[in-house]
Amino acid sequence: MTKTEIAKTIVEICQTDASFCKDIKGGDPNAFLSQITDDMPEKEFLFSVERYLASFKVWGHLYFYKKRYCPYVGFNVRRYGDSLFVTYAEKDLPFSKGDEIVAIDGANIPQTAEKFAVFFDGDPPDRQGERWETVIAHAETVTVRSANTFEYPVRTDINRGEGEPSCAHRFVNKEVYYIKLTNFFDEQDIAEITEYASKDITCTPNLVIDLRNNCGGSDTEFLPLLKFLLAEKDAMCGKPVFTDEEEVLYTDRNAEERIKYYKEYLAGTVSNEVRSYLIEQIEEQTKNKGKGFLPAKPDKFLFPNCGTRYPEKVVVLTDCYCASSAESFVEIASRLRKVTVIGRPTMGVCDYSNLARFDFGDYVLHYPTSRNKAIDSGNGTRGKGLQPDIYVPWKPQHLFEDVDLSVAVNRLKNK
Repeated sequence: MTKTEIAKTIVEICQTDASFCKDIKGGDPNAFLSQITDDMPEKEFLFSVERYLASFKVWGHLYFYKKRYCPYVGFNVRRYGDSLFVTYAEKDLPFSKGDEIVAIDGANIPQTAEKFAVFFDGDPPDRQGERWETVIAHAETVTVRSANTFEYPVRTDINRGEGEPSCAHRFVNKEVYYIKLTNFFDEQDIAEITEYASKDITCTPNLVIDLRNNCGGSDTEFLPLLKFLLAEKDAMCGKPVFTDEEEVLYTDRNAEERIKYYKEYLAGTVSNEVRSYLIEQIEEQTKNKGKGFLPAKPDKFLFPNCGTRYPEKVVVLTDCYCASSAESFVEIASRLRKVTVIGRPTMGVCDYSNLARFDFGDYVLHYPTSRNKAIDSGNGTRGKGLQPDIYVPWKPQHLFEDVDLSVAVNRLKNK
């Protein structure tokens, strides 16, 4: 498909297939389409699409990319005051964690935020996260304040380092066990915890589950962890997973794309419970194809989760990078009497979920196909996230010490 054809299809999907279509109009599609030409530079095309998609403010669950094209500036930032603080930088860059970016293409950070308001309007600075990295990737230079102040020509061809492991677990002290998960994609990560760390967890009075920077994955992956959050003799099997009702948009395109996704998932190694769930979802999509919005069949807990005596108290750590299935976990956990949520509000992407993947050949668009009916009563999470029980504001101090974990350990010790 040509760039103009792709742009027209994106507009069509956002207007008729994406599950936010009856709530959010987004930016002017004609203005967007008028910017697109078949021979425009790749970088400009991708940024134009990103700006149009940003106008819907469905962060995390609406995105577009080119296959085999992975622009990476090599660092992450977070806004605090009138600066962007570097929260991570690859080792070969001339700056490091804790340094500040004070201007982009010569404009200070407030000016840049105003220029690219479509990415930032309506969200407080500490929730704007990786959208700044999108703007930086489009820029020519950034002004860095380190030991001295200098101009850095932005590169998008930086090699990615290994990053942090997707799963980690350890004793903080003899009274507190700690689990860190950066996604819910990998069944092996959950197995490592439920099989190899289970004895330590169920012999320790307190548990911290760290879901900061957890990008989500599949709700079915985290269900085995819930037994650690349940009080002794409590159980969830057969009960509804979520309290709010959902509806699914069954257009022809959505049903076809979702069936592809479920079949790909089935081709991998999955448990019998998950296999049954996926087969049921394929049947639902096939039966309802083309019928528009219909109430979703409530998901039930698949696993025979029974509570344990230990841990007696659980803290879940969250922040604005806790998204998608990680938010689903937080929603469930927050209803359980053992659990306290500490940190900052989650990303707030679960109003519109269950993504379809539309393949353009060289490009891919991901968009949501289900809608949480809590939106109708004003209780959606878009732009707000799920609120923690104890709010810990982010400060540059977080870059060099784990403030949230310290608050959690003190809370567990004194509660």
